[in-house]
Amino acid sequence: MRLIPLLLLLLLLAGCSSAPPRQLPNDSQLAWQERQYRLASLTDWRLTGRLAIQSGHEAWHARISWAQDSQNYTIELIAPLGQGSLRLDGDNRTVTLLTDKGESVSATDPGALLQQQFGWRVPVAALRYWVLGVPAPGARQEQLDEYGRLSQLEQGEWKIQFLDYRQHQGLELPGRVFVNNHQAKVKLVISAWEFGTAP
Repeated sequence: MRLIPLLLLLLLLAGCSSAPPRQLPNDSQLAWQERQYRLASLTDWRLTGRLAIQSGHEAWHARISWAQDSQNYTIELIAPLGQGSLRLDGDNRTVTLLTDKGESVSATDPGALLQQQFGWRVPVAALRYWVLGVPAPGARQEQLDEYGRLSQLEQGEWKIQFLDYRQHQGLELPGRVFVNNHQAKVKLVISAWEFGTAP
């Protein structure tokens, strides 16, 4: 009777040891350049996950669904326990906020719009790039990990951490993106990706 548990244990150990160890790139900077090139072609995607925003003593949590199609995007935030939901529809020129009460308001900057309506400081325009693990256009300070992936970034007034990289259809993307400055903290935990354009 003891033979069966022993065989199962050996099979389990054999299965655990079959995954090859991750190889380090010869040149992390070159690996980083190749990553940026591949991700630059990724313009049609959708993510789902959880978002937490903390500003001062106030905190807000929601499920997030973000669909990006070139310059066009739709971001839906659904708070738990009937605390409300909202949707942002925009492009690189304008954005419209629609609440669950049917109210709508438009602006040119999604981050400024959210701050005006709710008091949140969320860098929506830059977050479009950060969720992919790449910097937004403009000046920045980058810190790479040993695999040539962004681990930390300073851009504008924000500090960003990229954690828990995982494979999605041949691409390594961060599973957690933490953004903060002296006024706000934004934590995004990504549970799933869908791609409409092959990377």
